[in-house]
Amino acid sequence: MAKGDHPAGSELFDVTLPEGFELQAYRPALEAAAKQAGWTIEADGAIVVVRDVRTENEDHAAWLVATKVGLSPERVTVWAGREP
Repeated sequence: MAKGDHPAGSELFDVTLPEGFELQAYRPALEAAAKQAGWTIEADGAIVVVRDVRTENEDHAAWLVATKVGLSPERVTVWAGREP
């Protein structure tokens, strides 16, 4: 799906990876997914947040990000309902 194309009913979510997550090993896969989907990756010390994950629900947002970095979706935190 191109950056400007969003399914009807989708929302923006932010997904936080577990504190202390070692981003470097997964950076290429995560950056490729971010480029394709229009996500933004922010790292502040031990905190890594993937912003602008657009999908229909929190579970899918967690799955989309977690699978790119080899985590179980239950290990990430999803922040829902942001305004575009």
